[in-house]
Amino acid sequence: MLGPLILGLATGEARSVARRLRRAAIAYLAAAVLGLVGLVFLLLAAWIFLARRVGPMEAALWFAGVFIVLAAVVLIIHRVIAAARRRSAARQRTRDLTSVGASTALVAVPLLSRTRGGIGALAVGVALLGGYAIYSLWSGGGDKSAFSRSRRRRR
Repeated sequence: MLGPLILGLATGEARSVARRLRRAAIAYLAAAVLGLVGLVFLLLAAWIFLARRVGPMEAALWFAGVFIVLAAVVLIIHRVIAAARRRSAARQRTRDLTSVGASTALVAVPLLSRTRGGIGALAVGVALLGGYAIYSLWSGGGDKSAFSRSRRRRR
């Protein structure tokens, strides 16, 4: 849908594109209003049917209860989906930061290796990385690393 819009703007057909978009918006709005009116009448018919069976007060209480339960279900579903999206976004941020760090390191290695002080910085970095690897191996067989903790939480 966006491709034809951009092409239309590029070729100078902006007016006709705007007219088509306006007509589509009006049609969808009219359909939504008519659908809501139909839904109201359907609910009214259901209430009249239930009121004849159990009484008007009981029918109103039934409808109130059903709509409150539906509202609670919608909120619960929204919270579950929002939490899943937050976790997904956090994982994506972690992946992005890892790739940025790796890219930065790949760019920095040749630059640091050209200078005398840079070689020392590279040596310190490699030594720290090796020290961390040895530490993570000796502190519980590697089971306490951040990677294995995150893998355990997902299961």
